[in-house]
Amino acid sequence: MIRRKGKCTWLLLLCMIMVLGTGITASASGSLKVYVENGSKSSWTDGINVPTVKVNYSEESPSWSKDEEDWEPGKKVKGTIQISGTYQRGDCTIKGANLISVKNEDGETVITFSYIPVAKLESPERAGWSDNAKTRASWKKVPFASRYQVVLYQENGIWIKSLTTSSTSVDLLPYMNSGYKYYYTVKAILKDSSEEDYLREGDTITSDDSVVQELGETLGVWSNYPNGKKYRAEDGNYVTDCWKMISGNWYYFKQDGYAAIGWQKIDDKWYYMDSDAVMKTGWQQLNGVWYFLNTDGDMAIGWIQPSPGKWYYLNGDGSLAMNTTVDGTYKVNESGLWIQ
Repeated sequence: MIRRKGKCTWLLLLCMIMVLGTGITASASGSLKVYVENGSKSSWTDGINVPTVKVNYSEESPSWSKDEEDWEPGKKVKGTIQISGTYQRGDCTIKGANLISVKNEDGETVITFSYIPVAKLESPERAGWSDNAKTRASWKKVPFASRYQVVLYQENGIWIKSLTTSSTSVDLLPYMNSGYKYYYTVKAILKDSSEEDYLREGDTITSDDSVVQELGETLGVWSNYPNGKKYRAEDGNYVTDCWKMISGNWYYFKQDGYAAIGWQKIDDKWYYMDSDAVMKTGWQQLNGVWYFLNTDGDMAIGWIQPSPGKWYYLNGDGSLAMNTTVDGTYKVNESGLWIQ
């Protein structure tokens, strides 16, 4: 009896080991190593970097919680991948992202993780000047950039001034002297060290024009009065009854010393001064009517060709002819362009 009992006990123990062994094999499928790679910071290209996702060195295509074009550097997005087989959280390790969950669904494992997008700031599309005197630097906004570094140079590469701004333009007149040519460089930079983990500053772009007009006087003083403004020149006297270039802009001063504003007839020619008394040039839309002011500021009449191959006709009062026939022969369209 003892021998039979011992034999039965041995058989029962063997069966339990086999069952337990089968259970262990069914619930474990090995380990998963997830890599979310965006390369090194020095290799980031302009704009958002979309990471490469690999599981055990096999590349996967995650489903993202946001479309990639809607990503913002530093703001988390969720990625989800599905892997054949059943794995537990303890079977998974992840690099380059944070693991959120590991779930089994119909013989597959669904892994969800969070990722912080990174980006290299782009260069401004264009860097130019926003005023006729070419003293105010101006460029196009760079996506995700909140600050810019501007460096002003005199011709022959002489460094003049370095500035940091959150705007897309900056006044460089205070650092310029009359009669010299200047250019500047601009690049998008980080706001502060808090952005270093997910942003890289952009490349430098050089302004597209280094020609600066004569600035005229720059050391006089403007004075505002109820009837307008006057200018006390460097010699201490108010400017009267003449044209004067001040800080790169032309002004006309009447006999009483006030700077002229609006339409002015001077020496049988018409000029237009804006609300700051600055003489305007080029195309101007005033009270819904288009006019063209020549480079000297005088109002154009008759046929003009402001750009090669494009002809426009200005009536006797300077207004642009539109949607009509000029001299019974020449048709101009709704924008005033002569239709050949």
